[in-house]
Amino acid sequence: MTTTPSIALENGLNLKEVLTTGSVLHINEDYEGTDTYLETERNEAKTVDFIGEPVKSFEVLEKQLSTVDEKGFVKKKIIVEGGGLPLNEGNTVSVAFSGYWENDTEPFDVVKEDKPMVVDLKDNGLLPGFQIAIQSMLVGELSIYLFSYEVMYGEMGIPPRIKPKANCVFYIKLVKSIITPKQGPINYSEPNTFERVHHEVKLLYSSGVTLHKTKNYTAAIQLFRKSVNMLHKCRLADENEESIQEKLLIKLYTNLAVCYNKVKQPLRACIACNELARLRSLWNNSKVLFQNAKALRMIGQFNMAEKKVRRALKLSPDNEEIKAELELLEKTRDSCNQTRLIDNENRSLELVSDNFKQEVDQLIKNFKTNLNLCKLTLPGGLNSDEINYIKEACIRENLFFNKIQKNYLLDKDITVSSELNDEEILEKYGLLSND
Repeated sequence: MTTTPSIALENGLNLKEVLTTGSVLHINEDYEGTDTYLETERNEAKTVDFIGEPVKSFEVLEKQLSTVDEKGFVKKKIIVEGGGLPLNEGNTVSVAFSGYWENDTEPFDVVKEDKPMVVDLKDNGLLPGFQIAIQSMLVGELSIYLFSYEVMYGEMGIPPRIKPKANCVFYIKLVKSIITPKQGPINYSEPNTFERVHHEVKLLYSSGVTLHKTKNYTAAIQLFRKSVNMLHKCRLADENEESIQEKLLIKLYTNLAVCYNKVKQPLRACIACNELARLRSLWNNSKVLFQNAKALRMIGQFNMAEKKVRRALKLSPDNEEIKAELELLEKTRDSCNQTRLIDNENRSLELVSDNFKQEVDQLIKNFKTNLNLCKLTLPGGLNSDEINYIKEACIRENLFFNKIQKNYLLDKDITVSSELNDEEILEKYGLLSND
């Protein structure tokens, strides 16, 4: 049966408010049509799934029900069996329901299964009858309940919508139950902490964005990194939480890449981009590819940078920033062409030619004055004398000369992280690929 009700309430009424300060009826704006629990056919363009169906006679229904509480104010019949452990005050549950008056064709209160009401059984303000009903259920259970007015809306009711001494029927489905997360410091070893972590991460993310806008990039990085760590440490309960976590991580790592590039820490920007690749948000994301290309260009990985920036330009062909980055990359590569060091036909396997010295001196000069470079990877195939000359030239120009794995790097600065130094980063993430 499909009907079109006039209005439905957003949530069940709070009996404490009804008997003291009064209660406001909130209209469920999503409620524009109905379907019974068993029917799937939709006869109208806009319908909303709800559970249950009208009850003509409460007296007839009552004969099919079992008493739940000692006083007989709550009676039920299980329609679909549930499972799992019994509920207690330490649970937070998600429930869907629809409520009916006797012989009324329209439900007066509906909460959909895809947007269930979340209830902490220890502190909830539920109507007493509802509290008793929910605590009698198991997860997945669907039951019909007959409630006495004495545990619902009271002798007075709330005229005109709710009559005095109004008994009612509710179809209730217990969609989900979790252990209520504890207050205080988050214990990541406990289950069901994601809701708290999610809330705190959103606050940290918002503050980080504000700090970025005010160009306080270092402080923004701290907040974004803290958020990432919290999300990685949090235990996930289901695929929905995993999906939310992944979307947040993509936002956070993207902002980290931006901020690291702003403060000239391209290696860490590359790490953030590697994490985005793991989250399948690199090659299909022009913004991330753009940041990755910038970071690779700053460490002298020109071929890898070009690959990323051209892919970004293919995804966003009208983006002027990406076009400018490609031009800057080509210009930077031309001014710091490391291959000239080994392309010289007059090179000796042992000696250092004058031509090589000139090329080294020019390369170091260009690298030192180029604000778009932080590090520069030298080509392989250099002999020991050539390497020693480059070391001496770096000392003269107050530059650092490092060997990491099989690569030699020119470096303007050494920044040591509390977690990983530059060498460990390069080794761990393989950023010195000759690709």
